Amino acid sequence: MVHFKTWILFVRTIISFALSPKGFSKYSLAGKTLFSLTFRYPDKSKHSFGFFLKKYLEALTCKRIMLNDACHKYTSGDIFFYDNDSSVANEKARKGHIEFFLKHPVNGSIWKDKLLAYFSLSDKFLQLLFETLLFIFLLPLTLFAEYEGSLGMIFIEYIELVNLIKIVKKEEVNTLYYYSIYEKDSNISSIALQNMGVRVNKITSLTPLKFWNSIIVAADKLILCDMNQLDEVDEYKSTIQVDAIEVWGPETIAGSAAHYFNGGRYDTNKNVIGFYSTAAYMRAMQGDVDHKNSARNENLVKSYLAEYLRANRAKKLIVFPHPREKRAENKRLVEDHYNSFFNGLSFTIYDSELPSSLCFDAVDLGIAMYSSVIYERLYFGFKCLMMPGEEGLELPGKALSYICARSKEDLFAKADMFSDLTVLEYFKKTGLKQSPFMVELLNTPHSK
Repeated sequence: MVHFKTWILFVRTIISFALSPKGFSKYSLAGKTLFSLTFRYPDKSKHSFGFFLKKYLEALTCKRIMLNDACHKYTSGDIFFYDNDSSVANEKARKGHIEFFLKHPVNGSIWKDKLLAYFSLSDKFLQLLFETLLFIFLLPLTLFAEYEGSLGMIFIEYIELVNLIKIVKKEEVNTLYYYSIYEKDSNISSIALQNMGVRVNKITSLTPLKFWNSIIVAADKLILCDMNQLDEVDEYKSTIQVDAIEVWGPETIAGSAAHYFNGGRYDTNKNVIGFYSTAAYMRAMQGDVDHKNSARNENLVKSYLAEYLRANRAKKLIVFPHPREKRAENKRLVEDHYNSFFNGLSFTIYDSELPSSLCFDAVDLGIAMYSSVIYERLYFGFKCLMMPGEEGLELPGKALSYICARSKEDLFAKADMFSDLTVLEYFKKTGLKQSPFMVELLNTPHSK
């Protein structure tokens, strides 16, 4: 019955969107997101019929797994979380994030990246049957869909949702904290879970909702990781359909909070600036989807920063690499890349194993093209400046727009201005909201 009901749900959401592409029912909106772009395939595959066929075959030939491969039980209870990265580091961060704000343990986790599989031979037979029916249904849509690659991912998402439902039933999950809701199947998945009577609490990232999370349906609670997202919820009230809203903080807070209560963390060296990389150049080299010409725009920011350093010889730069750049096999490529911009200038590449969230106080002003790390810095109360491209990403709200530079001259002027300001002056000047954590930190005596 699970396979059949899930197949019907996919058909219903897709037909709802096809019949009412501008509609606001939860089924139409869930169908709309199924057709959207995803980071789960390379840029070259988004218009590929061959990729559509490849994903169908991949779904048919998935492997067998055991329950504990995809579900980790910590203690007895019915509160779980769901995410797409089962690495040890991510599991620790997610578990810590929930428990930091809930103030009590979470009982288990379910991992999306392990769910493309079958648990039994009967499962396999039903997968073959309903994947074939899904293929027959989706094939004509490849003639009209903007992204054939996104249609192909539905074969994968169908199996993942069936297995998620099976695990939730077996473990008698009552409340599920849902991460990585930017995934295009997050809305259909939460509809299915709510239909089972599960309480679904969706958790955003630090990134503004307008980019990947402007459509959120079937959530008993929406948990925001950034206070600035509150204004966006009102802006997207027709497509963000949730029962309640709560503000938490960054996903890494459990591992970072204590660090900033130990010492005078706002006594930064005003001559040190940091650049936070998104590794856009590396993503482009590896064929990932390049949204908004990110590789070109980020390289432009680096070239402007190099010019700024040449004009301000007292300034020092620390480059904070993206996790992708920190892989051992990329070390030489990364060094050559940054030397091509900053050779002969006062700069270093941060090479510690510690995450950048534990050294925000190492630089006075954090600069990025655009990065979720910037929102994390702001949450903890550190100054930031972004330059998302001269044609730009339009960030929501006047405050976020104010900390964005739109030209080289604007970048230089704001870098000088922000460097001269204290933390409190910076937040007052920009109009950015102070997080509860920052307010508490400012009012807590610090030991040197």
